[in-house]
Amino acid sequence: MSQKPTEDYSFCQASPAFEGLSADEIASILSTARPLEVAGGEILFRQGDPGGTMYVITSGRVRVMLEDDAGEETLLNVLDRGAHFGELSMLIGSPRNATISAVVDTDLLVLSHDQFAEAVDKVPQFAVNLSKTLGRWLRGELLGTRKQVVRAVFAVVQGRDEHAALAPQMVDLFQRRGGRVKVVTHRPQAWPNEVVLGELVAGRDSEPLRDRIADAVTAGSRVLIDCDATTADPALLSQCEHILWLFDNRDEAIPASRLGEFVQTHERLVKHSQIVWTHERLDRLPRRATHDLALPGSDMRVQWERGSDGPRFRDHDVARCVHCVDGLQFGLALGGGGAKGMAHLGVIEVLNREGLYFDSVAGTSAGAIMSAGYAMGKSPQVLLELMLKEMTPPRWVRGLPRSREMFLLSQFRMGWIEPKFREHLQNVQFEELFLPASLVTVDLVTGQERIRRTGDVVSSVMESINHPIFGKPILRGNEALVDGGVLANVPSHCLRRQGASFVLAVDVTTKLSSDFACDSRRPGKLTSPGYLRTLLRVNDVSLRSLSGIHRSGSDYVITPDTSAHSFDDFASGQRLMDRGREAAEAALPEIKERLSKLYQAIDNPVR
Repeated sequence: MSQKPTEDYSFCQASPAFEGLSADEIASILSTARPLEVAGGEILFRQGDPGGTMYVITSGRVRVMLEDDAGEETLLNVLDRGAHFGELSMLIGSPRNATISAVVDTDLLVLSHDQFAEAVDKVPQFAVNLSKTLGRWLRGELLGTRKQVVRAVFAVVQGRDEHAALAPQMVDLFQRRGGRVKVVTHRPQAWPNEVVLGELVAGRDSEPLRDRIADAVTAGSRVLIDCDATTADPALLSQCEHILWLFDNRDEAIPASRLGEFVQTHERLVKHSQIVWTHERLDRLPRRATHDLALPGSDMRVQWERGSDGPRFRDHDVARCVHCVDGLQFGLALGGGGAKGMAHLGVIEVLNREGLYFDSVAGTSAGAIMSAGYAMGKSPQVLLELMLKEMTPPRWVRGLPRSREMFLLSQFRMGWIEPKFREHLQNVQFEELFLPASLVTVDLVTGQERIRRTGDVVSSVMESINHPIFGKPILRGNEALVDGGVLANVPSHCLRRQGASFVLAVDVTTKLSSDFACDSRRPGKLTSPGYLRTLLRVNDVSLRSLSGIHRSGSDYVITPDTSAHSFDDFASGQRLMDRGREAAEAALPEIKERLSKLYQAIDNPVR
C-alpha cells in the first residue's frame, strides 16, 4: 500500500454520506483524510478485525463479503467511486462486520477516529446522513432485502481482424437484456456515437480515461475496453474485473504475445485474464491449442463463421463470454431414461430459440449422449437424426416380436454402438469441447459414481449408457462400469460442485406409462409382460425415485411427459422431442422471470 494525494472531491456529491452538503463542507471533511492506494485483489480488512477508520473510494472498486458461521463467504456488494464504508464500527463501537477487498487497483481516503469525530462535530448533516445510511442497512438486514450491486469494467483484447466482431455482439446482448454499456475503443468509427466513452490511443496518458470510466461505473454503466494487442494499456486494463484475450486456435507464440509480456511484468492483471481460443466453423472440431502461461481460470473455446456482413460469433459463445463477465455460470443437467432422453432435444431447441444458453453441462445415460453433442455444438435436429438412424431397428426387423428389445440387446452385447457414436461424435477429447462436460457412470466394484471430465468423450458416453440389463460391465483398470443412472439419474450435483450459479435440470422419468402389462386384446386385464420387459419396468421405477433425490440440487426442473413411451421407443424420437418442446414452452415464463431478476441485479444496480 502506498500514499497518493487527491484534492478534487466532486465525485462524492452523489454519495449518500455527503448528500445535501456543499463543496466546502465536503472539502472540510475530506481534506484532512489520509490518501491510500490498494492493489487489486488486496484485502483491506477482514470481518471481525478491530474498527476505527472510515473509508471513501476516490477511484476503483471494492468487494464486500459476509462470512457465515461455517466460514462460507457471500458477496454482499461491490462499491465504486464515491462510496463509503467502515463507519459502522466507529458509530456503534463494534468490530468490522464484513471483509473488504479491492476488485481492481483502488484509491481511498481514510478518516481516523479523531478525524471522523471532528467531521461529525463540524458538519452535523454528515452525521444525519450516516445515520440514515445505517438505518437503511439495518432495515435491509431485518427484511432480507439487501441490494447486491455487481458492476464491471471488462476488456476484449483482439488478436486478429475477425475478433473485432465479438465485442459488439457482447454489447448488443447486454443492451437487449436492459443493461447499459459504454465503450473505450481504439476504433471509435466502428461504434455508435452514443456508446463511445472515449478513444483509446496507444501511449496516451490514461488518467482522464480512468476518471471517465469511474464516472460511468458510478452512473450504473458497464464499461468495455475494446482494444487489440498494440493498444492494450496496462493502466486501463488494471481497472478491469475481467479481460478476455482472444487468440486463434492456430496461434502458437502465446508466451511471446502481449499477454505473455503482461504475465511477466503486470502480475495483478493476470488474476483477471482469461484466454479465449477462436476458430472458424468447420465440419469437425480442430484440436484445441494449448499454452503454458500460469493463468487462474480455464480457457474458453468459441467459434465464428463468415457471413454477408463479415465474421460473426455463435450466439451461444457470445452468451458464454457475457456470463464470464457477469461472474455467472449456468449449468444444464440432463437425466437418463433411454429413448425418453430424446425429449431433452426439444427442451434445448426451445431454450436456444429464446437465447437461453449454458456454460456447462452434465449428463447421465441418454442425457450423456445429449450432453456430449450439446458440448460439441451439435444442433438438436442433428442429434435427433443421429438417434433415429443408429438406435432404431432396421425395417425388416421391426415386424418381429419384441424387436426393439432384441435390437438394443444385440447392439450392446455385440459392441456395435460405440463405432456408430464415434462416427458422429468423432475421437474428441473433453478438453476440445466448447463446454465443460461431466458424464456420470457407476463403478460396481466400489459402488460409487464416477464423473468423467477428461479423456475420450465417446468412451465416457459408452460407460454412462452401459445399461446393466442390456450390456455387461465395461472394465477399465480396477473399475467395472455401468449406467450412471444406477446412482445419479439427474446429475445436478456435478454442476453445483463446480460452482454453477444457476442449474436447470431436465428429468424425463417423472411419469410412468400406464399401459405396463396391459392386455391389448382384453381391456382392463393384465398379461405377463415377460422377463426383459419386467426388468425395464423395474429400471423405470428406480430411475423415477433416484431422479427425485438428485434433482433437488437444481434451481429449476423441466419434466417432459414421456409416459406414453417406453425405455426402448427410439423410433418415436420426433414425438418425444415434441414432448420436450411442450414442457419447455410451459416452463419459459417462470425461467425467464427468475433470470430477469438475476440480470436486473447486475445490469440495473440500486445504490
